[in-house]
Amino acid sequence: MEAVLNAISPDADAKPRMTAEILDALYRAHYKAVYNYICFRINNHSDAEDLACAVFEKALKARYNPDAPGEAWLITIAKNIVNDYFRARGRRSFVTLEKIFGVASEKKQPDEVVVQNEQNRALIAAMSLLKDRERQILSLKFATDLKHDEIAKIMHISSSNVGAIVHRALKKLKNFLEEADA
Repeated sequence: MEAVLNAISPDADAKPRMTAEILDALYRAHYKAVYNYICFRINNHSDAEDLACAVFEKALKARYNPDAPGEAWLITIAKNIVNDYFRARGRRSFVTLEKIFGVASEKKQPDEVVVQNEQNRALIAAMSLLKDRERQILSLKFATDLKHDEIAKIMHISSSNVGAIVHRALKKLKNFLEEADA
């Protein structure tokens, strides 16, 4: 009974505190998505692991709404932690899709790897030309496989706006890449 009283605030509208069991379930279900999102944004595996751990540490200290989707909540925490990471370093991110999607496979022939690396560099350069918000939304879309309505909640915009931004950003990427080939 005491555990229940400790987990719930005296305020009837307050959300319950995070428990180790809930955190363990969230970690097992969503660590990969959180890590992928962070790695996608910062392009550094070591720091991504540290920041992913920080996400779950922050989640442990937070109040948890069991009715809300856990992945979206954790990605929101990750988004804020990544923003703090860049603020502390005074620089902006660019994305490397190569590391997230595993496009450079060890089974490829050397000439295929060279071509793939050139394409990845061109994509990285094109991604760096996008606005930060566009990069964030593409990161959420492709690194975590979140749906538009989940991204909308994280970014505090409408679902249709997410779709429009994704469409425009992908169109910009295509144009940037075509111009680079010309």
